[in-house]
Amino acid sequence: MFNKRRVPCGLTITLLFSLQSVSLSAAGDCAPYPVSVNLNNVTLGNTTARGVSLSVGSPKQSFAFLPQWPLNSTFVYGTDGYCGESWSEAGCRTFRGGAYDSSSSTTYKDAPSNHIEASPYPDFTWGKDDLIFNSNTTLLDFPIGIARSDWGAQGYHPQVAFGLGRNSTILNSLYTAGHIASRSWAMFWGRTGGTADTQQDGNFVFGGFDKSKASGDNYTSDLNYSNKNCASGMLVTITDLELNFPNGTTASLFDGMQSSAILACIVPDYPVLMTLPRDPYFERFESLTNESFSYRGFGVYYYGMLYPNPDSIYTGDLTVTLNNGFSVRIPNDQLVVPNLTIDPSTGSLHANGSTPELVINSIQQVNQGDLPQLGRQFLSSAYLMSNQDSNTFTLWNAALEEEENLVAIDTNNKPVDIYCAATPTSTSSSTSSPHSTGNHDKKLSTGAIVGIAIGSAAALAIVAAGVFLPLIVTLRLNLVRVIWNPTFLMSFQLSRQVPRTVSLIYKS
Repeated sequence: MFNKRRVPCGLTITLLFSLQSVSLSAAGDCAPYPVSVNLNNVTLGNTTARGVSLSVGSPKQSFAFLPQWPLNSTFVYGTDGYCGESWSEAGCRTFRGGAYDSSSSTTYKDAPSNHIEASPYPDFTWGKDDLIFNSNTTLLDFPIGIARSDWGAQGYHPQVAFGLGRNSTILNSLYTAGHIASRSWAMFWGRTGGTADTQQDGNFVFGGFDKSKASGDNYTSDLNYSNKNCASGMLVTITDLELNFPNGTTASLFDGMQSSAILACIVPDYPVLMTLPRDPYFERFESLTNESFSYRGFGVYYYGMLYPNPDSIYTGDLTVTLNNGFSVRIPNDQLVVPNLTIDPSTGSLHANGSTPELVINSIQQVNQGDLPQLGRQFLSSAYLMSNQDSNTFTLWNAALEEEENLVAIDTNNKPVDIYCAATPTSTSSSTSSPHSTGNHDKKLSTGAIVGIAIGSAAALAIVAAGVFLPLIVTLRLNLVRVIWNPTFLMSFQLSRQVPRTVSLIYKS
């Protein structure tokens, strides 16, 4: 039983079709399409940064956002990104994923607030401005914090962020405005290899997921906030880490110790594939690959391990297996990548292939007991969806299809099969455009003339006023639904006196 958002159209009419009268209500059970946003290299003036491409203000200012936990609000950095004296304005803009100039936005409003995010977040100056997701979806007067300082996140969480905590402002606002069917989201990081054929844009979907990115059986589990070190609630148990060598042989980093499962937390904005305890797992990786690591990267893939010699890199893949047998294979071109750094003077990104980086952070010494993390590059090969309303998260193997196939998810974590436009509200300029209805309704043929008897005085008044209501009428198992769609033309044939029967002519 789907629990879909209703979109009342307030018009009840009687349709005469095939010499039969069928009652029809335009207010049907339906759900809004998910809101899909590009996750790519976002142009920020003369620099770029990778993230979820959202814009703020009028005229639009571009940002590369990343999700964060336990953050609930959305924050940006101002023209002072608090990067330090060695960083230029352009370099800081790249590092932060954008720089917000509130004085340049005609829609900015001061919004004094006593709201304080929990540690470790900085203090914010609060304001309201338009948050633009895509050409169809905007949240007007959306509350945004402007950071007053750096908050010591170093390169782990440096960018502007929207919070996906348990009381997420962005999810609550989209849901309340009728833009999404549930407080759910899905993320594919894309691919960030060292060559063009190993790179691909990702996407971020609010209110559902992109079916074209989900492959095979899934892994679904409850969100679990019992571990204070996993603010996302996405706890998984890793039962094996297997090296897949190019010659077809394999070797486990667990070395047969199946009782030594690793509890890990999925943190989608974390800058590397994973953190891994040095003893015994990373030491075994070094032994199996005949390499010893002494240096770390301080660039975009913060604190990954640097190879001292590009000729000695590991050339195989890595398979991560979870406790129910679900496994994700990370290809070598996403596991070992050029060391990517930001030029603090120009903001340009420099990829250094002479010092390849293994996107694994070996945790050791004082950090040896830290909860391991699964980060961005894990989501280059896995596709993730989370639903706060059903308190669940789901993993699939990531498919590399370019075309989107959006599926809305309801509050019970069930896919929706009937779509409609989201209810217009003052918090949005427009709604998501449909891509596919996902059902098998039979449409009326082009040019069909349908006689309609108007069944209410309100409807007669609308017709008399000459208000043209573009409709698509579909027939399914004797149920007729009306879906609003401005791409169809409709003309009324009216006499001086409004007749009881009005003809609607559908034209291609």
